[in-house]
Amino acid sequence: MTTAASVFDKIVAFNKETTEALVKSSAAAYKGFEELTKATQEVLTKTVSTNDAAIKALLAVKSPTELADLQGRLARESVESAIVDSRKLVELASSAFSSAVEPLNARIATLQTLAPAFTKFAA
Repeated sequence: MTTAASVFDKIVAFNKETTEALVKSSAAAYKGFEELTKATQEVLTKTVSTNDAAIKALLAVKSPTELADLQGRLARESVESAIVDSRKLVELASSAFSSAVEPLNARIATLQTLAPAFTKFAA
């Protein structure tokens, strides 16, 4: 038989575990945000360096044919780099989100298993 005291103890334990899950979730979100910020800074630094080199190369062009070839190469490299960098940032963001939500999903699953017992007692 379920007593009020045992239900209260279960609620207190559940709330404590939920608080711990929130702390874990916040820590994971913070770590993920740090990693994403660092990766974004790396992409920006690389982009500035690449653009600097591209401007120098464009200024050194000696013929229209050389200019056309260089522009084509620079455009292709720029698109390829953007795709690679975007994928990396999306993967980091997705991983950070999953890590932050995981502890909360576990608490929701636990709540779903405990809810029938609490509602049965309340009735």
